[in-house]
Amino acid sequence: MLPLLKDGKLVALAVGSTKRSLALPELPTTLEAGVPGSDYNFWVGMFAPAKTPRQVVSRLYQETAKALRATDVREKMARLGAEPMDYNPEQFNAYIRDEIAANAALVKAAGIKLE
Repeated sequence: MLPLLKDGKLVALAVGSTKRSLALPELPTTLEAGVPGSDYNFWVGMFAPAKTPRQVVSRLYQETAKALRATDVREKMARLGAEPMDYNPEQFNAYIRDEIAANAALVKAAGIKLE
């Protein structure tokens, strides 16, 4: 979307994340714009099978965090409007639990049923 916004082909009203975007710092969040409960962060994560040895998970985290600190990776992500979330495995597990709970509540509030 960034190229379309920069070219003036789209007009952004707000960002849906919990904090302002580094790529579009002038835009308020939907929360700042007065829409409570409207924040929704887009994220990408790395998963491994439940019984993966702790040292393997730790190494995957360390190498991924190292890659996310690399200047060229940070620059490419910034051009895409992406911001890395450097969560260690425990923090990421907690984040996933919170996401599942929030989305389950959203499904329930919307009355969505499986067929």
